[in-house]
Amino acid sequence: MSGAGRFSIRTLVAIAVVVVVAWLTLVFGGELAHASAVDREAAQVRADNASLQAQIDAGNAEISLIQTDAFLSTEARVFGMGRAGERVFALDPGAPAPAHIVPLGEEAAPAAAKTPLEEWLDLLFG
Repeated sequence: MSGAGRFSIRTLVAIAVVVVVAWLTLVFGGELAHASAVDREAAQVRADNASLQAQIDAGNAEISLIQTDAFLSTEARVFGMGRAGERVFALDPGAPAPAHIVPLGEEAAPAAAKTPLEEWLDLLFG
């Protein structure tokens, strides 16, 4: 019964096995890709949750600060509601800005370099 157009049972079984293996490879590969995408999304959601929790903690700390007596009395002074005997003061609207204060731990900015003529004039006339 062997002819040129017929396949043996072994050949048909081998073809069926190859088809099943290819199908399983595609199915499991797709599920693995889907699981990887879900894992990346879960990691992003965890990072977003951590960021939101940090914002909530900062907001709670700010609320705690705002409710302290020291903060409220300082803010009251902004509106001229200080303690008895305190004098209210403010700078004129056109007042110049105060000089820059160098914070502790930072180096002061070097003075602007003077020209030799300016140095001589300072030396001669003070």
